Amino acid sequence: MTKLKLNNTYLPLIFIFVSVNALCVIFNDKLDAYHINHLVVQGANLLLFVLMTISAYLHFKALRSSNPHAFLRSVLSATVIKLFVIAGATFIYLFAAGEQRSVYAVLVGMVLYIIYTAVELRGLFRMNKQNNNVKS
Repeated sequence: MTKLKLNNTYLPLIFIFVSVNALCVIFNDKLDAYHINHLVVQGANLLLFVLMTISAYLHFKALRSSNPHAFLRSVLSATVIKLFVIAGATFIYLFAAGEQRSVYAVLVGMVLYIIYTAVELRGLFRMNKQNNNVKS
């Protein structure tokens, strides 16, 4: 793993993961007061961190391929995998929690998904730009 890859994607993902977990631990009483289950937010954060880390690894692996279609396949397959895993986890939570479900925590998870995706794409675009400069 190159230092650039680590700095561009993995460190920001780790920073977001640690920050969100720290905020959930520090403000768990306030979150619960607003009917946001902090454990659900932490679970969503963990799931998103794992998915985005795997997705970033697949993208960077595809960038090294000489086949230009490998990158597109990587992006599409990672998107489909994330869609099914996140949708499945959400449905399982909503049905298993019953009346105790925290819809606001699910909404916070959606916001976290947008944040994680933006960070992942930013790192990916930087890596792609550097990869194109090296090939030129």
